[in-house]
Amino acid sequence: MKECKAITTNKKSVFWISSFIIIVSGILFLFFQHSNSRLNILPILIEINDNKKPLRSPDTFSEDFTDNASKGKLTFNDKSSFSFKYIKSKREGHAFTACFFPLEDVGLDFSEYDIIEVGIEANLARRIPLNLSVQNNLKTHQYIRHFIEVKDNKKVYSLRLKDFFTPSSWYDRNNVAQVEIPNPDMSSIAAISFESCHLLEKGIEDEFTVSQLFLKKDIRLVVILTLVVIVFLISLLAIFLLGLFKKKAEVIHIPIALNEFEQEDNITGDIMAYLAKNYTNPNLTLSILTKEFGKSNSDISNIIKEHSSLTFPKYLNYLRLEEAKRLLTEGNYKTVSEVGYTVGFNSPSNFIRVFKGQEGTSPKKYLEKIS
Repeated sequence: MKECKAITTNKKSVFWISSFIIIVSGILFLFFQHSNSRLNILPILIEINDNKKPLRSPDTFSEDFTDNASKGKLTFNDKSSFSFKYIKSKREGHAFTACFFPLEDVGLDFSEYDIIEVGIEANLARRIPLNLSVQNNLKTHQYIRHFIEVKDNKKVYSLRLKDFFTPSSWYDRNNVAQVEIPNPDMSSIAAISFESCHLLEKGIEDEFTVSQLFLKKDIRLVVILTLVVIVFLISLLAIFLLGLFKKKAEVIHIPIALNEFEQEDNITGDIMAYLAKNYTNPNLTLSILTKEFGKSNSDISNIIKEHSSLTFPKYLNYLRLEEAKRLLTEGNYKTVSEVGYTVGFNSPSNFIRVFKGQEGTSPKKYLEKIS
């Protein structure tokens, strides 16, 4: 019984330790993936302001360079953010202004990422275009765009790079068809720019501040697959270390060998020894054991379960069938019924039913097989 209990304890310990290692490994893997999935590009944009000629530095631009064009001013705030204050021209036609940051010499590869995450606060603006200058097979400048739809009480916005698009006005202005332009090369973005609000009326001064700018990888699929692998591996451990062991629980006790229990000076040893001596009593029940040892039915059942891996009825039948198989093998009894009565079954039919349920065959066929 002690050996059986030790095996069970060892397997449970291996299961929990292995599960812990798998979970911790999964968490560390996801932490590593998360750490490498974000690139803070705001400091890079701010550092570009220190560029020396002939390198380009951040600046502003408008619809044209006349005196009555829209006005914009770019301000850097302690290297942690930048602000853009602007006022759109009141003249007829499309009026806009923007601040831009050249990226030719910084080596940013946008193709390795899926999302631009922008932390931005605006006074009046509600739709701010974010533009990326991309390479094409024409001499003209091309850009792709996504709108930051500003909302109250929201400061951070996630823009998926695959949703950036080239406005139809650009194709009209450059007299080219969309089929003539290849897919944007996101590995070599020439510049990034933030434009004045499209919805704000002309002649109204506004300002917005960008305090966060990240390139991010979408690792949701990696997270899902990692969790699936963790659950799968722990399930395998449960099957091989716990599930199969429970299905094939081995009872170590041999009915005719009482030394182990007789040497135990405790209630458990007394109960198990009592069963080993009295299992042939067809009227043996839990009630008899409770009277004998002054324990409740549940206490007796738990003790038997803990030391045999079987319930009281199954363990009692196990003892009887082990002795029945020994008697059948020795061949000292004339009939199967006689063996059944001898080991404690109160009827031949009950003996045959229990025997077949445990051994998968009848006592008679069992005897024929071993003969």
